[in-house]
Amino acid sequence: MPTYGNENFKESNVNYLNKDFSSLKESLMNYAKSYFPDTYQDFNETSPGMMLLEMNAYVGDVLSFYIDQQYKEMLLPLASERRNVINMAKMFGYKVKPIIPSYVTLTFTSEVTASTDRSKIDYSNGGIFNPGIEIESISNSNIVFTTLEHIDFQITQSNDTAVIGTEDDAGLATSYTLSRNVTAVSAKEKTISFQVGAPEKFRKLTIPDTNVVDIVSCVDSNGNNWYEVDFLAQDQIPIKTHYTDDIDRNSAYATEGGLPSSTAVPFSLTYRKTTKRFTRETNVDNTTSLVFGNGVLKNGQTITEDYIDVGQLGITIPGQTSDLNDGIDPLLGDFYSTLGETPNNTTLTITYRVGGGSQSNVPAGNIITTPTLTADNGNTNAQLTSVINNSPAIGGRNKEEIIEIKEKAKAFFATQNRCVTKEDYEARILNMDSQYGGIAKVYVTRDASYQPQVGGADIAAASINQLAEFANSNLTSTISVLQDIIDNPDTTTNTLDDVIGNLNSANGTLNDISAGGTVLQNFINQFIENPGLTTINIYCLTYNGQKNLIGNPHATSLGTNDSVPQTLLTNLNNYLQNFKMLTDIITFNDGYVVNFGVIFDVIAEKYADKQQVKLNCIQKIKDYFRIEKMQFNQPIYKSQLEYELMGVEGVRSIGHVTITQDRDYFYDDISGSPSGEGEEFNPPLYTYSYQTDGETFEISQPTGYGYKYDFSIQGALSDDKTIVIPPLVSTPTVFELKNPNQNIQGRVR
Repeated sequence: MPTYGNENFKESNVNYLNKDFSSLKESLMNYAKSYFPDTYQDFNETSPGMMLLEMNAYVGDVLSFYIDQQYKEMLLPLASERRNVINMAKMFGYKVKPIIPSYVTLTFTSEVTASTDRSKIDYSNGGIFNPGIEIESISNSNIVFTTLEHIDFQITQSNDTAVIGTEDDAGLATSYTLSRNVTAVSAKEKTISFQVGAPEKFRKLTIPDTNVVDIVSCVDSNGNNWYEVDFLAQDQIPIKTHYTDDIDRNSAYATEGGLPSSTAVPFSLTYRKTTKRFTRETNVDNTTSLVFGNGVLKNGQTITEDYIDVGQLGITIPGQTSDLNDGIDPLLGDFYSTLGETPNNTTLTITYRVGGGSQSNVPAGNIITTPTLTADNGNTNAQLTSVINNSPAIGGRNKEEIIEIKEKAKAFFATQNRCVTKEDYEARILNMDSQYGGIAKVYVTRDASYQPQVGGADIAAASINQLAEFANSNLTSTISVLQDIIDNPDTTTNTLDDVIGNLNSANGTLNDISAGGTVLQNFINQFIENPGLTTINIYCLTYNGQKNLIGNPHATSLGTNDSVPQTLLTNLNNYLQNFKMLTDIITFNDGYVVNFGVIFDVIAEKYADKQQVKLNCIQKIKDYFRIEKMQFNQPIYKSQLEYELMGVEGVRSIGHVTITQDRDYFYDDISGSPSGEGEEFNPPLYTYSYQTDGETFEISQPTGYGYKYDFSIQGALSDDKTIVIPPLVSTPTVFELKNPNQNIQGRVR
């Protein structure tokens, strides 16, 4: 121990574990007794010395408490102050919600004129009403619901019924009443304007209203849109286009009688690079702030909405003395990545929604005030005639509690905003907003990594079509880059010529590679030099209006239109580009649908109402095979179904349960009766069958069901005949009880 010039210096015996008031007081007393025995000896509680000693213990206790608390507030699981929890949630990438709105399904009706011959609906005279219609709750006028979807009476729906609205003197229909269901949110739109002067890095604008549900739009005085992003380094933003704004997309809709059908996709999803962006933050006082970027355009520079590169000028910030004239290097190192522009010398008009909370969970029949509106498609005669919520509004909650913020932040961080495993892909696909198309079922497989050879001899093995698909979805042109590879003697092969041909077919006339050349070159380099490119095979099914599965991997060759809409797959591909691994090549395919029926035989209790027992058994089977429960390659456990039937009131025992597409083969087997004495479905419950080679498919039944599958053959059932095994084919399959009211037959004895 150093003496510091004093040979009699002694090390102090200090206990650093004593941090509370009593322990600190005792330590101070012992210290004084040990080191100042001759100086101070009055340890009476009323002495001035003890007062000073206790005051020091008090200060030490308080400081120790604050140090402990501050350390706890640095750790998300231990933090208790809302401000600190919100800030740490931001660090994890989770945006705290100021309030949770409720959502409700509203049913609107409108009168649509009849056709000239009065025999059907003339959809061309129907109205289209844009989102943003506001309707008050009848119980509380402060609770306002705003529609989030188009109300479209120009497309058919499978549940449209010819309900006559008005008739002429001859009793012929002059109009029909149609209904449409749309989603509404418990929030009211408001606007606020901000005058923005000289540029300011990371400008922050705060909306004074609390309980801001979302930001609808942000537009400057020059008409430029500013887009919300999750973080300022994100330069790609999603753009949704409704089919009414894009005539070319009408072909994506299935047709019923030559008319567009609602069973397809209402919005297309594309991504656009933009420098005009902001993030949204929730403040401790429950207000909402918009935070913008840190760059400005160079003098005389103009950009389009899809402009990529923006040079950042040094701008004078209050307190700074420099004003640079040259561009500042972007913070992310990528020549076109920036943290976005900062608005300057303009007026920003922000449209936002306010509302939500637990009070917005209104009961059914509470929203009935019909708004007086004219259709937005120019049809002045089309009006809404009624509106009602047949089901209650649900989901509304007050601000997130601290414990909720903690748990959601941890969960959000765990996802990492990326797709690596097949489970990542499946979860991300099912999370895509339904306005871009609803995916009912998804199954993902990952092919073994392809090992390409330098020289390109095996490039075709990685799928020319996949490479063409990549080029088509990401680049304007690829010809020149690939031609350079062909001109290189080390990589000249006929295979690459084939690649060029496919790319020409995929892209049409290709001239300009300025934007995509670098991207493609990097891709080609990886394709040829780096092993490990992986194909992600995504199999999808969607729903139609009756919540039946739609999907057919052989629709094109069979000449049918029952495949998953191409627009939905395009949206899904654009969506996944933001999350997939660089070396993953994504392919999309329809899955198989195998429809079936159920035939059951049960024995009832002696005094039970057999008819009621039968109805209860049918309902139990319906619940067991609800389509929400059925997944790709999921077997059917007959023993579990029999167990469920045994729980039906009045059932004494189970004779048998048969899963079939045509007949009760189980009945024939156990009775030895001639074929045909058991129950049967006529026609069989399938539309498509295939030859023994497993590749030649044909339409065999005009009933609108899925693919043929013989449930009675060896391999379709387990050895004990209690488990129905999905077809052993490479394309995954979903079992579907499509029409339970017709395809469940039973006998109660």
